[in-house]
Amino acid sequence: MIIVMETRPDVRQLIIEAADKYGEKTAFISNDKEYNYLQLKESSFRLANSLLDLGYKKGDKIAIYLPNCIEYIFSYYAIYSLGCVVVPIDFFLSQNEVIAISNHCELKGLITTNNTKFNLLELRQSIPSLKDIITIEDNSKFLSFWRLATNSKPDLEDQNVTTDMMSSIFYTSGTTGMPKGAAWNYLHIHLGSEQYKYFGTYKGLEDRFRIDETERLIAPIPFSHSGGVLYPMLAIKYGVSTVVMPQFNPYDFVKLVDRWQVTGFHMVPPMYYAILYLKEIKKYKLESIKWAAVFGAPSSPDLMMRFEKLCPNAVVVNGWGMTEVIPPTCLSTPGNIKSIGKPSPNIEMKIFDSHDNEVKLGEVGELVVRGKSVFLGYYKEPDLNNEVFKNGWFYTGDLARNDDEGNFYIIGKSKDTIKVGGELVWAAEIEELLLKHPCVKEAAAIGIPDQLRGEVVKCYIALREGIVLPKQYILEYLRENLAKFKVPKEIEYLDELPKTGTGKINKAALRELHNNK
Repeated sequence: MIIVMETRPDVRQLIIEAADKYGEKTAFISNDKEYNYLQLKESSFRLANSLLDLGYKKGDKIAIYLPNCIEYIFSYYAIYSLGCVVVPIDFFLSQNEVIAISNHCELKGLITTNNTKFNLLELRQSIPSLKDIITIEDNSKFLSFWRLATNSKPDLEDQNVTTDMMSSIFYTSGTTGMPKGAAWNYLHIHLGSEQYKYFGTYKGLEDRFRIDETERLIAPIPFSHSGGVLYPMLAIKYGVSTVVMPQFNPYDFVKLVDRWQVTGFHMVPPMYYAILYLKEIKKYKLESIKWAAVFGAPSSPDLMMRFEKLCPNAVVVNGWGMTEVIPPTCLSTPGNIKSIGKPSPNIEMKIFDSHDNEVKLGEVGELVVRGKSVFLGYYKEPDLNNEVFKNGWFYTGDLARNDDEGNFYIIGKSKDTIKVGGELVWAAEIEELLLKHPCVKEAAAIGIPDQLRGEVVKCYIALREGIVLPKQYILEYLRENLAKFKVPKEIEYLDELPKTGTGKINKAALRELHNNK
């Protein structure tokens, strides 16, 4: 059987075409400095040629370990233009995690900063395959990023990159053990931006969700995330302009939106909540925003509708995607934010029970997917791949249901259920209820061991600033709205709930916090 891969212009060709088409138009804004498409081409190709001179070739693994910055964008473009493999490493990960990832993928090069939490020389000694460390600041002990991106020629020859070659390994943030690497090919890096463009044809989104040179996005999520790679691809494919945030901060976010007249963005729910609870949020009109998309975790529809009121010209939509299923995979239509909507044409979705049979309409089961948006598999993890791939379907681990109009609804993670005396409790149900309480800023429910019932619910809560609320009032509120077995046995207040690098609440850290008590 002959398998024919889809043909698309490679990243190198897209960069050339974007420079020709958009020229001096702003592509990225980083630290208040604007970078146009001609500068993107020149710096990216100079860096790529320098990497060639250093001996890098197709298939070599090059990691980027940086906060969001313009150097991250140039690194993506240079590495993809050569047919090498990008390994974007979450800047929140520890030295041991970076070493484990680097050794697992046999890393050849590392693009990073002097401002790491650990010693880079010690890091190099722990990674036998590592040939070069490149820092974005000048440091005599390492190669200089900007010298590499300045001193080589600005034109790059065709490297014959094909869509079936591996392009990226996205390692998970490590909230459930050591990170595992989701491998993508060179077709995959195109699909996210193309799916975004497709969702712009939805009724009610046509005039808002344009995904073209009129868009100005803001990037609050890390470029190391599978949703972060959307920004460099949206730029060179459609002329989209993006404001780069080094790290998410709700106050900085609203200031940047106002200053640069941002039209759209995608974020995870905790980021939205942080903006809603800003003291001075009503000072900001946010009138430029035309759309906002929620991804990454089940969200509270009530809170998202409150956010929509902050943006008088915007529509808020709910979506779904994961590192293993190129995001955005689904997007809701306006006004149906409880749903994640329908999938793009690149993916087929079904809901299976524990016996791998499709459930009846409206019943809850595990979401399974197949299609070209599904990743290649976990890098060098054959046993894990055999576990998550069955009969051509990828088992996502997400619990979901669907309706008679073909819309899907995420209920929570299959591993994020709590079994109380044989009864199944979905953590997301309790969390959504808590987030509706006017005094609650953040909430998470976990299962903790119990001799009598096996597991019981424990809730961690961060109250809104200045609020003092006895736990008994929260318990009374929950008892009024939940079945008895779902009511938490314990409630613990924290000033702020721990987050992963992508802004999601880190439940592994909460479980560890409980176990260490």
